[in-house]
Order: sequence, then C-alpha cells, then structure tokens
Amino acid sequence: MRALPAVKLTSILLPMALLLGGGAASAIDYSYSGFANVTAGRVFSAKGLDIGYPTAQTWPKCPACYVADFSHGSVYETSWTLEPESRAGLQGSVNFTSDFSFTGQLMARHAAKQAKLEIEWAFLSYNLSPKFTLQAGRKRLPLFYFSDFQDVSFAYSWVRVPPDVYGWAVVNYNGANLTYRDDIGGWAVKSNAYAGQEHAKEAPIGKLGRPERQDVSWDHMLGIDLELNRDWFTARFSYNKSKQRSVTWFPEGPLQTSPDPQKFGESSPQTFSSAAFNIDLDNWVARSEFSRITRTPARGSYRGYMIGGGYRIGNFLPMLTVSELRAYSAGDASRHVETDSNIGVSLRYQLNDSSSLKLQVDRSRWDFLDGTDSTRKLVTVSYDLIF
Repeated sequence: MRALPAVKLTSILLPMALLLGGGAASAIDYSYSGFANVTAGRVFSAKGLDIGYPTAQTWPKCPACYVADFSHGSVYETSWTLEPESRAGLQGSVNFTSDFSFTGQLMARHAAKQAKLEIEWAFLSYNLSPKFTLQAGRKRLPLFYFSDFQDVSFAYSWVRVPPDVYGWAVVNYNGANLTYRDDIGGWAVKSNAYAGQEHAKEAPIGKLGRPERQDVSWDHMLGIDLELNRDWFTARFSYNKSKQRSVTWFPEGPLQTSPDPQKFGESSPQTFSSAAFNIDLDNWVARSEFSRITRTPARGSYRGYMIGGGYRIGNFLPMLTVSELRAYSAGDASRHVETDSNIGVSLRYQLNDSSSLKLQVDRSRWDFLDGTDSTRKLVTVSYDLIF
C-alpha cells in the first residue's frame, strides 16, 4: 500500500462528489464510525535453524520471531511489544442523496518498523436500483472472506486472521465495482464484480526479506465473488486474476525480481481463488476457508486452508484453529516444496456490544521438506473496540 496515491484519489473523488451533489446540498448528511485494537505479544519459544526470514537486518532478534501479518510486515520478537498489530481506523460517509455517497477510511498503524497514517478507502457509491450499486475509487481487495474487514479485529473471534492464508503483498485496489444484492428462495445473495489495479510503493511484505525498498504492481485486475447466507450458514466464493511485477531498489539501482530480472517492465499472470464456509448455529461456531494461488511457472503455486471451531459459553468463546499454506515447485506444479502451518488456541471475552478482550497462543512451523524447519510460539493479548 501507499499513502500518496490514495490522497490524490481522494482529492479527485471528493470534489467530484461535491460538484455532482451540489444541487441537493440541503439533503447532504454525514456519518462516521471507528474501530481500534490494542494488541501486545511476544515470542516465548523458538526452535530450528535460522532460515534468514524475516531478515535480522530489520528485526535483530530474528530468527526468534513470528510473522503475524505478512501484508503489513508485522513481526513479533522475544520482548513484549504493542507495535506490530495495534491500530485504529476512522470511517466517514457523506450522503449527498439517498442513492449517492462518498466513503473514506483513514488507518493508523505501526508495522514493518514504521508508523503509518494511510487512506485505505476512498470511493463514490451510486445505487442504480434497489439491487445494484456502482462504486468507484479505492477499496479493500476482496480476495478472501475476511479481507474487507480484516483490520476490524472486533469483527472476528481471533486476535488476527490466519496469517499464512491471508498474507499477500497487495490488500487494496483502485478501480470500480458493481455489487448485486437480493433474496432468492430464502437465501441472502450478494455478488461483486470489480476491475482495477494497485501499484504499492515500499510494500511492507518486501521488508520481511531484505531492508531495501520493494515496489509491487498488480495490473489488469479482474475479480468476482459470490456470498450466500441462510440462517446459520454462510458460503463465499471468489476469483481474481491480474498481472504482477515486483522491483527491489538496491543501492546500485532497481532490480526486477518478478517475473524475470532480464525482462524489466514485463508482468506475469496470476490467479487467486477461494471458498469459505462458516457456521453460527446456537452456541457452535465454525470457520473455514480454502484457497488456491497460481502464478507463472517461474513463480510456482500455492494451496492454503483454514479450519476453526469453537463453542460459546456465556460471554466466552474458546476456539481451536489450524491453517496451512503449501508452496509447489516452479518447475513441477505437482511437487510440494514448502509448508507454512499454524495452530492457534484463542479465547474471546465479550465485554459489551462494542468491545472485547482476547487471548491467543499460536504455534507456527515452516517446513522446507529438506530437513530444515523452524518453529515459533507466540502469545498475544488484545483489547478490541468499535465506536
């Protein structure tokens, strides 16, 4: 992500919205909401060889460290810290008419050893009909079920969404989408089709590998998702395709690291697909998601899953969640070469309708299937709220 393009986008969209809505100025109204979480954690056990990731140049206590959020470079070491995952967000909407509005969201976080204040959302919405809404601007990239509200920790049971499934370089996009909502045969149906791009300067995920700046571009992005809900069951399916390129800025100059250093400026295709199935039946809670990522033969492919379950006891919700991401050989798509897996035990206590406390213990293992593996254990506590 980057802050500057989002600010430029807002400077274009908001005046446009004010101009278009000027004729109905008397009907303009405003609303806002916010969320925050204060999260502290530390690694309390580290075993295995040093695999050089995350880089000790940025996190000096590595290899005794745990990556909690790949997308934002959130890393815990062996001392208690609030920095990697504590964050706050403020969202506001300007409603020009009953069908036309502008929405923006400002995020403050401290990740990848750097404090950031960024505009995550900045888009116009227009209701074409009771069932169709057209939006244009900057939004969260809806690759997975929790992507839209991944930063709102209060909205889910864990301290964080499983990092091995949700950790990718791009989390936002600039473009347009068309959303459809209806009730069909007792099923609440929501579908979203979108197109856009994202050019992420100084992508935080790049800092995990080396301290130099890395820029990541996803262009020609097309995606669609479908969500179905009935009573206690929710299912969601999504598909996204784009062309990706990454450039690392070394002291001697930029070097394209993907797709091919010898073909500077070219991009390579990639696809993301996922399916999620969630259950909230009486006191029982189940969460699951399955993903498949295919990149060019030179970049390999990935398959991931997350499965979790729990049972509410009063205001308490204990859960056990397992997740895994498998990497497959660039030269042989059937050959499994690496596994990133996690087992998490979490306990959520609902303080009231707008705040909660959480405790979570995770065990992460990277297995390179060549006799090299690395195991880390992390404990985190979190206070989450919405307002």
